[in-house]
Amino acid sequence: MYRTVAQLDAVAAQLVATAPDLCTALPLPQSSIQGTPVSALRIAAPDGPPIDRRPGVLLIGGTHARELMNPDLLVELAVDLVAAYRNGTDVVLGNRTWPAAQLRAMLDTVALYLLPCVNPDGRTYVMTVDDMWRKNRRDNPGTKCDGVDLNRNADILWGVTEGQTSCAPCTDIYCGSGAFSEPENKNVKHLLDTYRVDHFADVHSFSELVIYPWGHAANQTTDPAQNFRTVPTGTCRPLGKPGYAEYIAPDDLAEFRTVAQRIVDEIAAVRGRRYSPEPGMTLYPTTGTHSDYAWSRHLADPALHKTYGYTIETGPSGDDAREAFHPRDPEPIKREAESGLLALLEVAAAG
Repeated sequence: MYRTVAQLDAVAAQLVATAPDLCTALPLPQSSIQGTPVSALRIAAPDGPPIDRRPGVLLIGGTHARELMNPDLLVELAVDLVAAYRNGTDVVLGNRTWPAAQLRAMLDTVALYLLPCVNPDGRTYVMTVDDMWRKNRRDNPGTKCDGVDLNRNADILWGVTEGQTSCAPCTDIYCGSGAFSEPENKNVKHLLDTYRVDHFADVHSFSELVIYPWGHAANQTTDPAQNFRTVPTGTCRPLGKPGYAEYIAPDDLAEFRTVAQRIVDEIAAVRGRRYSPEPGMTLYPTTGTHSDYAWSRHLADPALHKTYGYTIETGPSGDDAREAFHPRDPEPIKREAESGLLALLEVAAAG
């Protein structure tokens, strides 16, 4: 039911072969920890502004290995966009129809970057050995425990063990030996470093959420001096600052809220499921996440491009974790999530 890593790669390769005017393979500099080559896919129409002048959207999935449906979702999104552009085919997602002409106009304006499976070794392990595996397949020296949680390994308060982040290798939330220690995460950083990315989304499961910064502390809009750049990293301790709240500019917070609500509304249009838009801290505290890192980059270094970062948690929670992570029928969830991602693409195209 779910595609293997080879099958995901085959879909991307077929798109590049059949629509070379739209689709470009972007081999990434790092193979996975077990040596699997990794490529991203760019979809951009040949008409319109040069690639480096277009708003960019980067979508990634499969960060956590057991969340099987999201890499499939991303390659299916790519197929639908190419069909809409080449064949004039509307994208029908339950009760929501995205007209081909609208999608064509979006691809004339935006560069879409897709990294469907960040963690190919983990996915293979889930599909062949342990269907609840979460991390990559790093061998952690001096322990009997393997793997790093790739969504705790980015360079935003790395190693600050706030909430659901740990320095213990045997936990599912192990942050690794250093920020961006993992080759899979270096690939995500490479895409952000190399291409213009205005909007970023890391697609996860589960909980029916559209998450925006911050993940490590509550948001506040009045004290710019209270910000992550003043917090020691790599401490393997919690923040330890009672009452600490992270600054976010009022205009940026308003933008996050508006766009998150737009994504939520387009998800609901498919079959009525109401995802919740909320800061990451509302779910549980975390550090080192991809979406917070994407947003934090321009704050840590004003020379870097400003990227609005989101995490989308597809599908409902429930008593059966396996069913929540890789449901027997993922199709309705994938359709609604695709509509939400098209909303993000639409936001980018509108500028």
